[in-house]
Amino acid sequence: MNDSARIHTPDIPLGRLIRMPGGKNVGQALEDAEKGLQSLRGESMQELQRVLEKAGEYYSRAEGKFNPLLVNAFYDLINGAIGLPTVGKDRAIDSMLVSLADLLDYYRTSGEWGDKSVQVHLSTFQLLLRTEGARDPEGTAAILSGLQKVSRKAARG
Repeated sequence: MNDSARIHTPDIPLGRLIRMPGGKNVGQALEDAEKGLQSLRGESMQELQRVLEKAGEYYSRAEGKFNPLLVNAFYDLINGAIGLPTVGKDRAIDSMLVSLADLLDYYRTSGEWGDKSVQVHLSTFQLLLRTEGARDPEGTAAILSGLQKVSRKAARG
């Protein structure tokens, strides 16, 4: 076995470790886990802000025209961010990212470009980042439904 693929077996099996007395109680463990998630939420929001800024740059550079290299880079950026908002419990942003990735995937395979539909997604991204869509679930659901309609309409041409 080479050095990069070592398997570590703990001295104490997990089942026995769980039954051993001592350590934190469940309440303390949950509090610690929540603190850890809070720090991840802050980091994920910063990363999402960076993704939004980079997406805005790609959108501006497209200048309303299809550019295969730019659309591929744009798609990779958005596709890579999918799942990141879920760490922060913001499924609305994640749904928007999936919708935008679907739209960009359509554009990169069809060779078309829909400037307005991409702009709507980016505006929604910015809105959801600022307002944290979880505060108004009904309004957020309506926004996401509208985005899906925009994506479907663009795919139909």
